[in-house]
Formats: sequence, structure tokens, C-alpha cells
Amino acid sequence: MAIAAIPADETVGAKILRHTADLLRLAWPVMLSRAGILIMAFADIAMLGRYGDGAVGISNLAIAIFVPVIVMTIGMASGMVPVVSQAYGAGHREECGRAFRRALSWGVFCSLIGMAVVWRGETLLGWFGQTPELAQAGGTVSVALAPGVLAQTLFAVCAFYLESTRRPMFALTVMIAANVINLMLNWLLIFGNLGFPELGAVGAAIASTIARFGAAGLMLWYVFTLDRAPALGVRGPWETMWGPGGWRLGWPMRKLGGSAAISNGFETIGFAAMSLMAGTLGIAALDAYSISHNLVSTFFMIGLGLAVATGVRVGQATGAGDPREAAFAGWTGLLVALLIMGSLASLVLLFRTEIAHVYTNDPELAARAAAVFLFAAFVCVPDSLQVVMGQAIRALGDAWVPLAAYAASFVVLMIPFGWYMTTALGWDERGLVLAVVVACVLATVLLAWRFRALTKVR
Repeated sequence: MAIAAIPADETVGAKILRHTADLLRLAWPVMLSRAGILIMAFADIAMLGRYGDGAVGISNLAIAIFVPVIVMTIGMASGMVPVVSQAYGAGHREECGRAFRRALSWGVFCSLIGMAVVWRGETLLGWFGQTPELAQAGGTVSVALAPGVLAQTLFAVCAFYLESTRRPMFALTVMIAANVINLMLNWLLIFGNLGFPELGAVGAAIASTIARFGAAGLMLWYVFTLDRAPALGVRGPWETMWGPGGWRLGWPMRKLGGSAAISNGFETIGFAAMSLMAGTLGIAALDAYSISHNLVSTFFMIGLGLAVATGVRVGQATGAGDPREAAFAGWTGLLVALLIMGSLASLVLLFRTEIAHVYTNDPELAARAAAVFLFAAFVCVPDSLQVVMGQAIRALGDAWVPLAAYAASFVVLMIPFGWYMTTALGWDERGLVLAVVVACVLATVLLAWRFRALTKVR
């Protein structure tokens, strides 16, 4: 997909339409691909909600360990997006592929560390105040999820490369196939159908891990067999264990990826802390919060898809030496995210009861989850806006201000606020969701201010 030429004497209205159309062409498959990652978790929770009491909560305890690790690991590799998109915008196609191979090596290294962390899920859950019984049950699920860290990272590196070079469709196709495989394996391994062992939450984790490895294998095959792969730099001498050019040439990617990983880590650690606090409120509160968190996380993946597309467009405009186009691309991404996520939030408010019954057939749990959705709907918009702005800022090469904004919002503010709402004021899980809303709004304001400062015409 080539970058469209900019018409001469373009009006502001035409410019907005052009940017929006180009963003959506790239964003919609990216959005659905990212949403597919959480739809897999949604399928697990929805099916576990029909398996037995406590299965959803146990699964979510393991996911509270798995998700921060996988987000940080993928974040470490995501520094390739501005590097590859800027090289693509500058017309350096071979450097795009060489950067991909550097990211692949770095991603494998980081994911092996992440696997070791998830493998120790029982110990971590115990440290975070869960009862020995819940820690043991959640830790067993964590062990089944741990290999998926490697698989999901390999998938992400391939997807980042294809998206940064404007070829996002194959990742979407693979993610759809992975979700179908996960559903079938869930049916077999959660409930023990067709003579398979009945494994409950552990079965759901094993199914997801198998599906993730299948998706990663397909993505690697596709990228390495692309037409003109050697000319594109995706095949050729590896040169060092860190890929072409070695450790030194990978520094820009690692710097930006490290910022994204730590920033996303602050956010996901904050969300994990909310889940762990929900666990201290009782199994009913944990199940209701887990359902609302899965819904918010699924919608966040749509926002993340918009953020990746926005970052690619900002990076390509920067690589092409056009800072005004880069700025307009960033603000267009923010506007489109506001409209799309605002519409989805409205649907959650209108159909919260029906959505809750999709997750569970327990009427008491469904009613409690629907009550939480009244608050969770207000997370969708600022949560997506902040990730769009964060990606746009990193596409301009700023690694450290986003990190500070995320630390202030999701650690310094959100965790104490959530504790205060539930412990000092006596709120239930809805107080935790309100803390999330406030933190996301602060992050959006701080990041939008920074993007404005970076793109202000002097």
C-alpha cells in the first residue's frame, strides 16, 4: 500500500477527510486484530462463567499476572514501530526488514524473561495477599499461560512489521483463525467433551496457549516468505545474535520500546492491582470486576489498534520530513478515537444488562456486573485517548515524558485512589472502576499537552 500524494491547495475539510480515510484504512484491521487478543480472553471468561462458581475469578487472577507481563514484553518490541515506519516513510525499505529482525531477536530475549515471571504466578499471587487456596489455583493457570508469552510476542513483532509497512490484513486473518481454534479447544478442555480431560480454568489457559503458538507460526511463515523478502531486508545475513547491525543499531528501538514497556507496565500493574483489590472484597466482587475489566480491556484493544495506526502515520510523516502532516495525523487519531470509543461507551450504557448476560448465566452475577458497567462505560473513552497520544508521542521519538505521565496516572494516583475508595470509603468494586476513570483522564491530559508541545509550529 503506497502513501498517497498530498493534493496541492488542500482545504482543511479535505485534509481532515483524507487523514481520517487513511487512518481508518490502516486502523480497522489493526483494531480487529488487537481486539482479537482480548476476544480470546472474553471467550475464556464467557465459557468459564458457565462452568462453575469461582472459575472466572481464578482465571482472572492468573490473567492479572499474565497480562502485565505480556504487555510489557510486547511493549519492549513495540519500539520497532516508529523505527520501521520512519524508515518506510523515508523510502528505506531494506532497513525496515533489518529492523524487524533486530526486533525479533530482542522480542525472544524479553519474552523468555517474561515466561519465567508468569511461571511463578503462585508465588506472586501470595505476595499480593491472595489466600493460599486462591494463589495455588491461580498459579496453576499461570503455568499453563506462561509459554504463551513467547508466542504472543512473536505474533506481535510480525504484526508490527506488517502494519508499519502498511500490510495489516494477514495479522487480522490469523487472529480470527486463532480465536476459532481457541473456542474449539475451550469446548474440549474446559468441559471435558469428546473424552478430553475436564480441566476448567486450566483447560482454557492451555487452549489459549496452543492457539497463540499456531498464530505465531503462521505469522513468521508469512513474513519470511514475502515476495522480494531479501530485498525488503527480512531475509539475509543475521550478522549477530541481536540481528543485523548488532546491539548498537538496535538502541533507538530498545529506547522507545523500553519507554513503552515501562509505561504500559505502569498501566497494567495498576489494573492488576485493581483486580487484586477486588479479590480481597470476596469472590462475587472479584467475578463482577473481572467481567467488567474484560469488557474494558476488549474495547481498549480497539483503541490500541487506532493508536498503532496513528503512530505509524505520524512516524511515516516524520520520516518523510513533513512535521505538519505528522501533527495533523496525531490529532486526527485522537478525534477518531473519541468518536468511535464514545459510540461504544454509549452502547455499553444502553445494553449493559444484555452484555452482562453474555458473560454469565448466573442472574446475581449478571446483575452485579451490569451495575459495574455503569462505571466501566466511562473508562472506554479516556483509556483509548491516552494510548493514542502515547503512541503518537513515541512516533516523534520522545521516550521519557510518556513514561512519567503513566507513572503519575496509573501508579501514583490510581492505586491509592482505588484503595481509598474501597477501604476508607467502603465502596465495592465500582470504586475501583471509578479510580480507573480518573487515572485515564489524567493520562490523556498530560499526553495531549506533550504532543501539542512537540508539534507546536515555532
